[in-house]
Amino acid sequence: MDSNTETFVYIVLGVVLAFMINQGMAYGLTTDMPVVAVESNSMIPVFYKGDILVLKGVPTEQLDVGDIVVYSVEGRSVPIVHRIVKINPDDSFQTKGDANNGQLNFEYYVSPQSIHGKVVLIIPYLGWVKIGVTEYVLPNIIYLLVLCIIIAAVYYGRRLI
Repeated sequence: MDSNTETFVYIVLGVVLAFMINQGMAYGLTTDMPVVAVESNSMIPVFYKGDILVLKGVPTEQLDVGDIVVYSVEGRSVPIVHRIVKINPDDSFQTKGDANNGQLNFEYYVSPQSIHGKVVLIIPYLGWVKIGVTEYVLPNIIYLLVLCIIIAAVYYGRRLI
């Protein structure tokens, strides 16, 4: 096997292994979203942008004021990670980021169905890999491809002379 094929096989195996680990964690932690990268500083000093959070799915009856949960909000692509500050009479929740001055509009009613899980572990800094890809690489992919083509042309152009 030549080195290019070997590299491709390693990349594919890495992707498959990452998917299998994520699915295994989802099953073991009873949540559809076992790992989340923090994408804002709304929960300082508990955790910071770039940290990784591990979630455990828990029945919403077991959630209480003070728990930090991850939930989805309609119209937002990124899940929210905030602390429960109140349980409403209809068993929905109110949340707030520890570093925020007040609650955002969507935080006054968080339905139990939108909650993915409760934060059980914080891994500092590891989330910067995901943030780097989504915030810097993907938005600039065309520029990066052009840069790679130019570098390859210069490199291979010199080798041909």
